[in-house]
Amino acid sequence: MSIDLSIFDSKLFEQYLIDKKGLMESSVKTYVGVVNQLLTESDDLETLDAYNTFLVKYAIKKHSGYYYNVLRAFIIWKIQDDTKRKYLLDNLIKPQKRTDFKWERKYLDEDKIFDILNSLKEPRHRIVALIQTLTGARAGDVLRLKQGSIMPEEYEGKAVLRINITGKGNKRNVVYIHDEIAQKVIMNYIANLSELIHNFLFCVPGKFSRLADFGGDYRIYKQNYLWFWSDLKQALQSNGVSREDFATHDFRRCFARRCWSKFKDINILQSMLNHARSDTTLRYLKSSGLATIDYSKQMQSGDRKSTRLNS
Repeated sequence: MSIDLSIFDSKLFEQYLIDKKGLMESSVKTYVGVVNQLLTESDDLETLDAYNTFLVKYAIKKHSGYYYNVLRAFIIWKIQDDTKRKYLLDNLIKPQKRTDFKWERKYLDEDKIFDILNSLKEPRHRIVALIQTLTGARAGDVLRLKQGSIMPEEYEGKAVLRINITGKGNKRNVVYIHDEIAQKVIMNYIANLSELIHNFLFCVPGKFSRLADFGGDYRIYKQNYLWFWSDLKQALQSNGVSREDFATHDFRRCFARRCWSKFKDINILQSMLNHARSDTTLRYLKSSGLATIDYSKQMQSGDRKSTRLNS
């Protein structure tokens, strides 16, 4: 069965990704973007070579399984012939996974994190990192904040900042900034925005007319994230921290560790991280080593002496 590229209906593919794979809107748009790229570069998608050439070009050298997953989804959706579909799926080149798992990154204490935060060149990026550090919010969720998402309130007679976040899967969350200096820094940043270049509060100026025309909000958000990560890599280097040891999500991981150290309560940690399921929080603890760190501390302390060790 031949694939007529001229009748590729992205809306039908999007609906398939939502209904059958349960993907979020941002992922759906990325999947469609990859498929459009594939259709532009490949003339005949009946051949295995067309798919594998695309994978070698974009996925193999980067050890990226993302393009592989997109192509599998597209083949399952588009190829009706069972034999042809099975042949293509069985013979796709699967990129080798990287060995550096994210959960192996180092824990940095709050002082070191603020050193990194203050080394960021862009003021907007310092605000993003600050909100992450104080609330444990994901970088992507903060970068998607729009006008009106941050507002002052009063709690127990004192000023606080309320931040309304729309997270993964459109899950709503509310976080608060109690620190007075942090409140002042954030509100000064917002007050000095002469005009919003885009709906996003932390949008980097320039080059957005084309981006808005091709991909809309998601493409602009993605570019903002890449700029944030680039700035963070420079800040890490200036503070003697390898980018293999810290990334944008590690502001959240370090927050989780501080939260656990303070409360030692899985329910509080789940609430602070806004996890819908407790098993997600448990995986967070396990992958960070926090599930066993207190037990190992008790096993290695007390009356036991280590004077028999040669120094």
